[in-house]
Amino acid sequence: MDSRSIDTERVIRRHLQAFREQQGLDAILSDYGDDACFLGEATVHRGKQAIRGFFEGFIAALPPRAIADFALRSLRVEGDLGYITWSAGPALPLGTDTFLVRDEKIVAQTFALYSAGR
Repeated sequence: MDSRSIDTERVIRRHLQAFREQQGLDAILSDYGDDACFLGEATVHRGKQAIRGFFEGFIAALPPRAIADFALRSLRVEGDLGYITWSAGPALPLGTDTFLVRDEKIVAQTFALYSAGR
């Protein structure tokens, strides 16, 4: 694995750890560049403040135990691009994110989630 891939994987794992261990929004957001772009199904969030708003709503809407049940299913990295699949209990059987990491900061991310209740 080349050094860019190693750096990308380290940033993604640190980001997931901050989420899983409920270290708070500041810890989650510390991995993003100031002008990061976060693309979801409904909208694009640009910049840390907008991404903070996404995470506030996302975490508040999670089913009980979703964070405790979070499981990383796969992590693939090639250079500055990382891709994960994950689950968070029976209500959230599949989520996927793609990360673009530069200079040890997430500069772009895509996010999709399948909810069993929808």
